[in-house]
Amino acid sequence: MKNLLIFIICFSIHTGAFAQILGDIDEVSPLHGDLVAIKMGEQWAFIDKDGNKAIDFRDDLVLTNHVNSLNKKTPYPVFNDGRCLITKLKGDTPYFGFINEKGIEIIKPQFLNATNFSNGYAIVIVASKDSIGFNKVLKKPIMSNYIEDYVIDTSGELVKYLYNPRKKIPSNYKNGIPTIESKFIAPNLIAVKNKSKKWEIRKF
Repeated sequence: MKNLLIFIICFSIHTGAFAQILGDIDEVSPLHGDLVAIKMGEQWAFIDKDGNKAIDFRDDLVLTNHVNSLNKKTPYPVFNDGRCLITKLKGDTPYFGFINEKGIEIIKPQFLNATNFSNGYAIVIVASKDSIGFNKVLKKPIMSNYIEDYVIDTSGELVKYLYNPRKKIPSNYKNGIPTIESKFIAPNLIAVKNKSKKWEIRKF
């Protein structure tokens, strides 16, 4: 009887070490920072190092391609500097914003494209308008729409304008997501494409 009791206790300890926390998961990302992204169906969630769900399943997380050990690109959402990209449709146009590690929308979706944060900053594309005249018949200003690249901080504040002349865009943007033509290459350096589509290295 005593040996049976010892066996039951040891078996319980052994099996308890491998107790299932979550099941039916389709994809599991590597640990990135303090969180792991998991996919079920078409939605993603985040769990912490202990397997506790940090952010529930949702369908607005933006996936980033990561190269694994087999040199294969694997897409999954990720937190950098406590921010994760999200996207929401407004009409036919997708806008990008960010949530924090509690799943709270901290920077509302307002950008036509955005990068993940790096060293406290991200690059975003902002839709801008300029008045180029006045229609006397309709009695209203004539507006021209542009897209511009900016650097933002983790609060969403525009901290630097990246002079990068871009094409005019129609009032209702339906041509897909514009490509970001700037990138961080070091904490204090940023590369920006010019009119000739050549790279310019600038201090940030």
